[in-house]
Amino acid sequence: MKNLAIFFSIFFLGFFISAEQLYPGLDEQQLKRLNYLSDNIRCPKCSYGNISSSNAPISKDLKEEIAQMILANKTNDEIYDTMTERYGDYILLNDPEKRNPLIFLAPLIVLIISISVVTIYTIKKSK
Repeated sequence: MKNLAIFFSIFFLGFFISAEQLYPGLDEQQLKRLNYLSDNIRCPKCSYGNISSSNAPISKDLKEEIAQMILANKTNDEIYDTMTERYGDYILLNDPEKRNPLIFLAPLIVLIISISVVTIYTIKKSK
């Protein structure tokens, strides 16, 4: 019974650990910035989620590294540049500067060309 009480006390103690205790040098503003940055950086292992939602060890390491960069007064752009140098452009989840509108227009262009070719072919075949 004593072991069960110890287990539950340790289990519920985990719920009371806050982000301030995980990253002791960061103030409230820096914690918000850490959350913003970790929401916009992709987990290298998971490939679909961000590092704030991932439980992979590399995500935790990257989050700690970002916290250290924030403490070193690095800007968001410098942190993003460091991550892209290490992992490539794929690491950034939301990168509006590098979005290519041709990616969204290519299927429409292919569809219009295909319909045109089929229409021209059927008109010539019927004559």
